[in-house]
Amino acid sequence: MPSQITHLRADGKAEFYESLRGGQTTYHGPGQLTAFLILNLKTHGFTSRSYVEFLENSVIATLALYGITGTRTENPGVWTPNGKKITSVGVHLQRYITGYGIGLNVHTDLGWFDRIVMCGLPGKRATNFEAEEVRGKSVEEVARAFAGVVAEGLKDCDEVVRIVNEDEVLGNG
Repeated sequence: MPSQITHLRADGKAEFYESLRGGQTTYHGPGQLTAFLILNLKTHGFTSRSYVEFLENSVIATLALYGITGTRTENPGVWTPNGKKITSVGVHLQRYITGYGIGLNVHTDLGWFDRIVMCGLPGKRATNFEAEEVRGKSVEEVARAFAGVVAEGLKDCDEVVRIVNEDEVLGNG
């Protein structure tokens, strides 16, 4: 395992963290919309499976706004028709409260995915907006679109709060 972690860290260019998120190895980094919803499944009438489907369908609807076709398959996440993964999905539940969420590749450096067996699926490749011929979109723009789709899907939701960075979470920013 130590040599594998060294490989993942890419000679100090990245960090490696283990988490309680569902799924296997994934990558989160610049150019990726990382959206972690925190909500009570009971409040919104979700089961764990229907919540994952909600996340996947919210991503698919967001992609459609940009002319990208996204699909659900037997494998977790959202895929393009060419069989490449554009979004990883991983959740953690504790007492019906969700943690973690999605990693949607907007203009992510896809080279990082060559360093891992993405989500435990050998031979699968990642894609992003740019590889799907949608250029010039910022993570912030796509985040606003995704938040709108999610808010629309949460009918009992009074408020969607957007947190951009750790300082906002901690009240330092």
